[in-house]
Amino acid sequence: MRVAIDARLLTGAYTGDRTYWRGLLKALIRQLEGSAHRLVLFSARPLPPEALPPSPVWESVVIPARSERWWSLWHFPRAAQRYGCHVAHMQYTVSPLFRIPAITTVHDISFLIAPEWFGWKDRWLLRLTVPPSCRRAARVLTVSETSREDMIRYLHLPPDKVVATPNGVPEGFYPIPKDEAQAWVRQQYGIEPPFALAVGVLQPRKNWGLAIRAVAYYREQSGNPLKLVLTGKPGWAEASVKALCAELEAESWVHFTGYVPDEHLVWLYNASEMLLYPSFYEGFGLPPLEAMACGVPVIASNGGALPEVVGSGGILLPPTEYGMWAYAIQTLMENEAVRAQIRERALQQAQRFRWETTAERTWAVYEQAACASG
Repeated sequence: MRVAIDARLLTGAYTGDRTYWRGLLKALIRQLEGSAHRLVLFSARPLPPEALPPSPVWESVVIPARSERWWSLWHFPRAAQRYGCHVAHMQYTVSPLFRIPAITTVHDISFLIAPEWFGWKDRWLLRLTVPPSCRRAARVLTVSETSREDMIRYLHLPPDKVVATPNGVPEGFYPIPKDEAQAWVRQQYGIEPPFALAVGVLQPRKNWGLAIRAVAYYREQSGNPLKLVLTGKPGWAEASVKALCAELEAESWVHFTGYVPDEHLVWLYNASEMLLYPSFYEGFGLPPLEAMACGVPVIASNGGALPEVVGSGGILLPPTEYGMWAYAIQTLMENEAVRAQIRERALQQAQRFRWETTAERTWAVYEQAACASG
């Protein structure tokens, strides 16, 4: 079988979406070694050499286009057919021009569940393209059971059409001795311990205001100089987050690093006291999984799929009560026995998420879609 892959996300910056595609494709390549199956990776620009390991299992095809939208709607479906592919796999947008079964990955539909978290342009575009693409697709993949149930409910899709294929632990996240990690962070970023870490784009859905309020309250009650390091790209909540820092006089202890690459992020996780992840909703939530793989305690919200990801490997709280979060912070900072127990459970929980499992489930969907088409 020949599978057409929309590989454009492999050419961009590291994001959750790129992590998904890179992890899935590397696992598929390992799984298909020695077989007659092939992956044909289509993109608008050449793939970087480090994107995937060399293998006869896959080939890269570059198809330049005037726009990303035109590439998705016109070039990709025509090229997939021209190269003799039996199924095609892409993210979100499924062109009506496909003549072979199309499988789309949709990470979540938060734009329908809580549209106020999105700017009007993104909200409009997602509502215009994603629901019809899901109906047009032969199968829809998503990254959690929570997201699967949301799609069945909000998009009225048949249950057997939507398949959950959870993410695996991204490469490069593992325990590092804390003192070594703290020395690295001190040298690279000039940040002194102790600090809690928060990872993600500065957007309303991430609820970073609660993390700031919780740390502020803990500092006030305990006298502990715990800092908060916010790591992630600027988003449309940046102004409100920084305004809250000014209101709480927190500018001296809240640090904004901006986007950092994964090879830096692993050091930040290991140098931190804990990860705070108060998001209102996640279709999966990679940062808690990355932190747990490093053996770092996680305090996360119980919103969306986060209970599936964190499980018993962290502390789950409502995303509204900063006092409860401050108490959980205090527990982790002051009770070494609890901290050690959560660290052990975190490492065990992270081991449940394997890209090999994701690849096996995904390939089974490819085969089902190809067989159903005759």
